[in-house]
Amino acid sequence: MNTALQKTEAIKTIFLETQLFYAKHDDMPALIVYLANTEKEFSSIAYESASMAIALKNFEADTFPHEWLLFASGAAAAHHAQVYVGLGWAIAKFNFPFLTAVEKLDSRFYFRIADGCGYYDGSFKYRRTVTNKELPVYLPTAAMPMYDQGLGRSIWYTEKADIHKMCSRVETFAAGRHADLWRGIGIAVAYVGGCDDAELKILLQHAAANGFQLACGAALAARSRTLANTITADTNRCSRLWFTLTVDDAVIVNEDAYCKWIKEIEETLSNSFENTMNDISIIV
Repeated sequence: MNTALQKTEAIKTIFLETQLFYAKHDDMPALIVYLANTEKEFSSIAYESASMAIALKNFEADTFPHEWLLFASGAAAAHHAQVYVGLGWAIAKFNFPFLTAVEKLDSRFYFRIADGCGYYDGSFKYRRTVTNKELPVYLPTAAMPMYDQGLGRSIWYTEKADIHKMCSRVETFAAGRHADLWRGIGIAVAYVGGCDDAELKILLQHAAANGFQLACGAALAARSRTLANTITADTNRCSRLWFTLTVDDAVIVNEDAYCKWIKEIEETLSNSFENTMNDISIIV
């Protein structure tokens, strides 16, 4: 089993164990203690899982977003990227109306929620979403780029971190969706880790015209890890090989809106990315 696959399996275990803990104890203070003791590298995944579990409980009791929002703005604040993604998991699983949920929340995080919806559908509605390419009826069209970003993240997991299988899977989608899928893959690879220099260069080459989005995804992963204080050598490696910036340079602090944030990241990385591609062309 390669390192990337080992890390994806570790993430799945953390997610499931958190779900089981909350189902067994159903106690917020105990959950917060449990989360605080999660292995640091993937601690945000545990918060993401807890977010999903709390949101589902609130949906069932028709009390959303009271308890969930207390969790998101309190103990889980440093992990807000994953926490809002976790809410997207719950919306997709429960078939809760997307707009009904998000209108009660900070609009800056709408697109993170859509990312979570895409990840859930790609993972648990695979035939419908990946094989048959059905689009979600519960999601507004404007949120589709971030839905596909989450879908791209899921493909890295469902294809078990196999670069060639993942690339082949992306090619089955309409070309207009590729950029968002590749950005999601960039997030997954940089966040999960486990790829060496050669594998990261292969990924960049496969991404081709969408390599820029792959690099932007890595910058987004660096941002979430910076906020959670969980930066890893793998995240740094993606920064070095995909856009020749340090993580600090790649992180954009203005987060007024997620789409604006991505645009700023793209603008920051554009010149650096072009230099990286030129260097790889010389090597090849």
